[in-house]
Amino acid sequence: MIELKNVSKYYSNDGIVTLGLRNINLSLGKNEIVAITGDSGSGKSTLLNVICGMDTYDEGEMFFCGNETSHFNQNDMDYYRKKHIGFIYQNYNIIDSYTVLENVMLPMLINGKPYKKAKERALELIEKVGLTKRCKNKGTKLSGGEKQRCIIARALASECEILACDEPTGNLDSKSGAEIIKLIQEVAEDKLVLIVTHNYEEVEKIVTRRIKISDGEVVEDYSIKTVENKEVHLNEKGSEFKLVFLLRTAWNNIKNTPKKTFFALIVFFFFSLLAFFLYLTCMQGADSSEYNPDDYFEIYANNRLIAFNFDHSPISKEQLNQIEDIHYENAFYEDSVFTAELYEGKSRQPLDLVYSKQEIPYTHITGVLPKEDEVYIIFPEHSLDKYSLDYAQYLNHRICVDLFFDFKFVGFGVSKYVNTPLLYSSMDLEDTICRIVYRNEVSMEISVPTISKKYSCKLINQNVVKPILYLPQYLEAYVDELELSMILKNLYNVKLPERFVYSYANYVDDVCYFSLPFDYSIEVDNIYEATIYASKPKDCIKRLEGNGLTVLRPSIGYNEFSVNLLLFYIYVFLSTLILLGLSFICYAILSKIYVSKDREYAILRSLGVLNKQMKYIVLFEMIFFTLIASILAFITMYSLYFITQSSILNIVTYNTFGITILYYIVMLCFAIGIAKKFNKKLFKKSVQISLKGEVSRND
Repeated sequence: MIELKNVSKYYSNDGIVTLGLRNINLSLGKNEIVAITGDSGSGKSTLLNVICGMDTYDEGEMFFCGNETSHFNQNDMDYYRKKHIGFIYQNYNIIDSYTVLENVMLPMLINGKPYKKAKERALELIEKVGLTKRCKNKGTKLSGGEKQRCIIARALASECEILACDEPTGNLDSKSGAEIIKLIQEVAEDKLVLIVTHNYEEVEKIVTRRIKISDGEVVEDYSIKTVENKEVHLNEKGSEFKLVFLLRTAWNNIKNTPKKTFFALIVFFFFSLLAFFLYLTCMQGADSSEYNPDDYFEIYANNRLIAFNFDHSPISKEQLNQIEDIHYENAFYEDSVFTAELYEGKSRQPLDLVYSKQEIPYTHITGVLPKEDEVYIIFPEHSLDKYSLDYAQYLNHRICVDLFFDFKFVGFGVSKYVNTPLLYSSMDLEDTICRIVYRNEVSMEISVPTISKKYSCKLINQNVVKPILYLPQYLEAYVDELELSMILKNLYNVKLPERFVYSYANYVDDVCYFSLPFDYSIEVDNIYEATIYASKPKDCIKRLEGNGLTVLRPSIGYNEFSVNLLLFYIYVFLSTLILLGLSFICYAILSKIYVSKDREYAILRSLGVLNKQMKYIVLFEMIFFTLIASILAFITMYSLYFITQSSILNIVTYNTFGITILYYIVMLCFAIGIAKKFNKKLFKKSVQISLKGEVSRND
């Protein structure tokens, strides 16, 4: 079965070469129970490790079933151990976080046996070694003898031809040791059993052959009993990679080590939470980075444009026809502030407002959306706390927009796109608001050609039936030649009332006033502006300017260069540096946690888990941690936002399904990167060195 020809093994440490084995020539067959003896450091364990593929050899050749093994790569050796070798160790090498049942099932699951059949066979073997009552106990709860019995059952579960025992009774008392030797004899049928021992008398009664090693050489090799060697064939490789096994193993590694899992999850959680926060703030910055809102305007939604002729002449129909997006004619009220009053019993509170027919993006804070005869107020995001303190008490009470218009105030939200609170309603209030706004913005000019004088008249609000013009006494003589014009915003002509009632007084100064009935609707005599909400603002601007219109974009103002854009790039750069720094910190912390798992991974490798499979197990563990931590971070962020209503956490409003998916992809990439680093570290040492715990703590 096994043949070694001139096999030598050397160890190198800091340039010093040490002999492990020298010119070993052996032939080992089935049904033999071979004791390998020798002093400490003689090379007996090294010989066992070379035969079992736990360690490599440097010279000579080892044959298995007539096949050379010198060309075996790591996967070949893993496969060789998985199919042909069962191990019983002095230090047990039981996976302490697994139950007895899980430990015994491992070799069968690794070899592709279905879970149900593996469990049935494992229970049979556990009963055979007398551990049925301890079946559900973890390795940490077992005595030394029980651990060794568990390992024997696990070795048998692999249904292998070679049973390798490295000081199987070294950590046991004499009674337990005798029981283990007897058990090994019972299960040795049709196997090659190799027992490394420093106490030959303990195994003398069961062995069929003794090999003594000294200074890495075979100094004695003699048979005690003659046995019939049976022919053994090398198992062909099969397709045994099963995703379910890898996922289950990764989950067991997480589930069975709650303390390590908790600390790893905490690390991932805080990284995920901060990454989610920085990610959303970058989304927020990307949405508004190119905008420097112009304080002259009250509403500066990103897609809002204002188009007019440079000389403020009327806009022609041809120019209007070029506007394909949502647009409103002469929407001067969008940047005009008017005052309303909130009522709660006898308490009154004035509130400056603006109005728009277009729904401006906002975040709901409290209350409900308005129905008929109800209004909703959208406050500026930067002043949420102030408005909440001053006006929240008036919620579900009355608000008077004009002397004749009284509504119920039912809810409020916040928006970064308004500079003054915005009145929102399910009704079209344009006529109502225009009546209020236009009165605040309209003036009158009076020209008297005969005396070459012009007068500027101010509107005064009073309860009148007909339009009244109040003039100085001396202008009564010129009443027939007065030239009147009403102007909005000092720019745009307004339709004059058909007839004024004139009133004269002896004013000290040359002043004029006019008054209009409260129900009089001021109307602009033409279209001077178009307010546009464009789906593609930049394209719309080019199209409008190409048709001779001047275009303002309130969200950008008059500056070509955006300070916010520069700040956004700086923030993204700093966020990237922070996340990179955090990823290194996370890796350093997780390394400390995962160093303690190296031995468990090495045991899995010793049982034949292939390099590729082992990498997937570690990767799935990282993915489990990342997904759970990311979901917790997601829930935490939203919970804090809804509980505290903090304006800082308004960034969650920038989250969308697509952004969430992209975030999880980024986090998965982080998990894959961490897993790759761990895998590189995991396979840096041989299985034997890893099992001995000689894993470097510095890389």
